[in-house]
Amino acid sequence: ETFREPALRQVVSAGVGFVHGGMVESEWDRVTELFRAGTLRVLVCPADLCWKLREVAHLVVIMGTEAFDGRERRYVDYPIADLLHMMGRASRQAVDSSGTCAIFCHTPKKEHLKKLLYDPLPIESHLDHYLHDHFNSEIVTKTIGSMQDAVDYITWTFLYRRLTRNPNYYGLRGTDNVYLSEHLSEMVETVLGDLEESKCCQMTDDGDVSPLNLGMIAAYYYVQYQTVELIASSVTAKTKTRGVMEILSAASEFSSLPIRHGE
Repeated sequence: ETFREPALRQVVSAGVGFVHGGMVESEWDRVTELFRAGTLRVLVCPADLCWKLREVAHLVVIMGTEAFDGRERRYVDYPIADLLHMMGRASRQAVDSSGTCAIFCHTPKKEHLKKLLYDPLPIESHLDHYLHDHFNSEIVTKTIGSMQDAVDYITWTFLYRRLTRNPNYYGLRGTDNVYLSEHLSEMVETVLGDLEESKCCQMTDDGDVSPLNLGMIAAYYYVQYQTVELIASSVTAKTKTRGVMEILSAASEFSSLPIRHGE
């Protein structure tokens, strides 16, 4: 009777509880407290909230290893980090000497999952996918003031270490200094060119780089450079509320939000 949701009141009486993203914080805390106390024997949590849930158990059951990705518009596998984190919840160090985790998946994926979970895998950098916003922030703080500074900046990153170790993964044609230098120069030119086209920075013929107002706004408010460009090019003095909402809805930050299948 202490819960707002009728479904939750019904299952709690049977020793089962659940949490979800739309649950108010007080009810979330109450459900998890009952589970820790042993009043609830089963706790159900959606996969996208696995990092928020702190409770542990002797047995963890992962029902499926796929989720619908709104951006990709298809079902994709859970990230391996999420699966490992879920498995780690099967550990009550002060109570049990061991824990059990059961993963339910399609049979063709069984061996693949075993390899991912138990065999060592190399860790690769994804900095090259987000380099625009990193460069923009460093340009605003004056860490990067030229194209050469941008190249030097990359040499201090994990991305640079992995380029020569796994060149095929990053599209590197060779591992000697000539290929590496060409790859870095091309990467820097492309990124800085995109930022200049978005009016986030300004470049001179000598290769010097300086920030512009849009770049400063993006860095200060942690907004992606494409979003700042979109707003600056779309909003006018005559834009109505509907137009503003449409522009905001098109922001790249929202592309990673999950959309339910069919919406």
